[in-house]
Amino acid sequence: MSAAAELFATRGFAATGMDDIGAQVGISGPAIYRHFKNKDALLASVALETVAAFAVDDTGAQEGITWLVTNTVGVALDCPARLATYIQERHRLSTEAQQQLARVERPLYRAWRSAVRSANPGLDAAAITTRQKAVLSAMSAVAIRSPAVRRPQLERLLIDAMMAVLMEPDAPVSTGTSTRGRWTPPTTRRHEILVHALSLFRQRGFDGVGVDEIGEAVGISGPTVYFYYDTKAAILVDAYEQAGTRVVAGIHESLGAAESADDALERMAASYLEVAHDNGDLIVVTSREGPAIPVSERPRFARRRGDVLGTWVTVLRELRPELDDAAARVLSGGVVPLMNQLSQSSGDPHRFVPLVRAWCLGRASMLTNV
Repeated sequence: MSAAAELFATRGFAATGMDDIGAQVGISGPAIYRHFKNKDALLASVALETVAAFAVDDTGAQEGITWLVTNTVGVALDCPARLATYIQERHRLSTEAQQQLARVERPLYRAWRSAVRSANPGLDAAAITTRQKAVLSAMSAVAIRSPAVRRPQLERLLIDAMMAVLMEPDAPVSTGTSTRGRWTPPTTRRHEILVHALSLFRQRGFDGVGVDEIGEAVGISGPTVYFYYDTKAAILVDAYEQAGTRVVAGIHESLGAAESADDALERMAASYLEVAHDNGDLIVVTSREGPAIPVSERPRFARRRGDVLGTWVTVLRELRPELDDAAARVLSGGVVPLMNQLSQSSGDPHRFVPLVRAWCLGRASMLTNV
């Protein structure tokens, strides 16, 4: 399970074969079937064991939110690949496995709701769950990258950021009317293919969808799809290109209009949250399907991700000069996963800007609000 989790987290479930897992352990791929029925059963076992590692009883929950967050960070840093697999690949579980996982998760969610509500009584159950999932996604993204900071400092950074998000008061629900335009231009056939493909990729994963299914969703034959895209992978590349272009454009606009580093942070967060909220399938698919990107395209997208991360690091270090570059990269590395998770909630995405600010500034944000 440890070898599988490492490979699932770094390569993706679909791109990992039983022979790959066996090679990591020093056995043949078929030998794994003595222990697991198939690769799906192996994924289910990783997910269940991950939740069990984070499990706390009522006594643990009563220790309070600080104890719960500290314990969670410690477990996550001990097994980052398992947490990353649980978060990134749980959607691939069978219906039966998901139901079994949900039963194991319930006591954990109850413990979080009890502890967070005691510390921040203004939050309802939905808000607590949203924040819990968001901080776990952010923490997982940081932990799996083996950040270049010592374990004690890393724990302090993550605990501080998570506590700040969980303790941030709930933002009031906006009742104003959006000023954004209502008109949308006519769509092209290529755009229709992309939209329907992304919806299918989100539901079943990139490798679980065929070109014929994409064509059927659009109302054309499968081979006709190749008139617009050379390969199925080209559809995924187009999705990454569109997501990256929108994110970078939002950053440039935010920096150009900002009056201070704090204003820049809030503008960048608002821009990304709006893009992610309005393009849910695009953001979810591009956050999950990196291993399916053709090898030739990966350096280009990696450079763009590096540029985006570098901008967040620069702004954060301006706001928190006590952080060195490595520490700023730790926090910045969790920002996009945090926003991706938050943006999946309904309603005005701008209400989550204070949570992004809280993650970046930690307790400094909490003290400002007092």
